Amino acid sequence: MGVNEGTIHSHSRGDIFEMVIDRPLKLNGFTPKMFRELLEAYRAYEDDPVSRCAVVTAKGDHFTAGLDLPEMKSHLSDEYMLTEEGEIDLFGLRPPYRSKPIIYAVKGICFTLGIELMLGADFVIAASNTRFAQIEVRRGLMPTGGATTRMVSRAGWGNAMRYLLTGDEFNAETARSFGFVQEVVDFGKEHSRALSLARRISDCAPLAVKAVIENARSGVIHGEVKAHGAFGSTQRGLVNTEDFEEGIKSFQEKRDANFQGK
Repeated sequence: MGVNEGTIHSHSRGDIFEMVIDRPLKLNGFTPKMFRELLEAYRAYEDDPVSRCAVVTAKGDHFTAGLDLPEMKSHLSDEYMLTEEGEIDLFGLRPPYRSKPIIYAVKGICFTLGIELMLGADFVIAASNTRFAQIEVRRGLMPTGGATTRMVSRAGWGNAMRYLLTGDEFNAETARSFGFVQEVVDFGKEHSRALSLARRISDCAPLAVKAVIENARSGVIHGEVKAHGAFGSTQRGLVNTEDFEEGIKSFQEKRDANFQGK
């Protein structure tokens, strides 16, 4: 396939890590190469000692039409599609889980895989022209990246099944009302808004941000009682960090904190 296989560009800008889906002539439909490259980008972000928040976006007018089914057919029945043991799962469905925050900035067409990827992120900024659809049932398949459970948990059974069982499209405002996206902005502003929020996160204490993600995830997976039971030990660890001392000093000195993740 050559250049038509598409690619995932990744780079860091200071403490912001960006991942860009690049196959616009095919509506950014994912090939095996792109899926593997996104996995590798997640790992590179996780391992980067400087990066504190990531933004995922796409080239062209659309985020992604989902999987390129002819190219991905042989991988559809994998237990964990193209993901090897020990790799960070793009959908956050099994350990090891990523520990750092990720924001998705979506636009235009955002179908199937695109929805499941963004539901596995921490939050989503959507352009007002975004069109969503989980169309697997129209292709003889079911979603296997988390949509069946996450859409239900956020939108309720009826709202989720209205779209999971028909494959019908829904718009950005509907997605926001269901909790699938957190902000809707004018088309063309979704990337800059996501970057702005990423910078807000990167200004916070990295160890505290990681602790919030870990505890919230524990609550979702294991239940609130287990998450609540970890409050004391987690907070004791944070109180003994240099970042907490810097937080106290910045409060006393009425200045912005300069956290080092220590």
